Amino acid sequence: MTGSRFRVAALAAAAVVLSGCCLKFNDLSAGTQYPVGAGFTTGGKTVQVEPFQWANGTWTQNGYARVDASRFAGGDVPEVRTNNANLNFRLNYPLNRLSFRFADFGGNENLKINNDFRNVGNFLGLHNTTVGGVQVKVTAVQDVSSIRGEMVLEGPIQGFSVGGQEFWIDDVCTDR
Repeated sequence: MTGSRFRVAALAAAAVVLSGCCLKFNDLSAGTQYPVGAGFTTGGKTVQVEPFQWANGTWTQNGYARVDASRFAGGDVPEVRTNNANLNFRLNYPLNRLSFRFADFGGNENLKINNDFRNVGNFLGLHNTTVGGVQVKVTAVQDVSSIRGEMVLEGPIQGFSVGGQEFWIDDVCTDR
């Protein structure tokens, strides 16, 4: 590739990277709690706290999301903890890629991509599957009390929500 073609390709690649966003929740105050039905704004994006489905299929509206300073998800402080709640991210859809860091201490997660809802014991079982027409990849480490890692979604993403019991999330990053 010639020098000028290389520079054009590099600029095009940079434009793709810059067209996304990364929500790190560092504009939120640790300790702030949001019940189901509430919403908050971070990085200029709205996040709605929604009901959660337990493993037995029962839905609850008694959960919450709390801004936390624990670093369980492996990102920067703060991060967001959900306890029996889902976070519906109102992003600039459509997206081609979305990733996030997580920590699961509760053993029950909800994931919805493009209106395809999944209720799972943990995200490890979703690795190399398709949800809502989107490829799911999970890189995680499991120990006695938790599963911590990163989920990457690739494909045409029109909507995304996630949550769990004793579940932490950070560094929600997108590419258009």
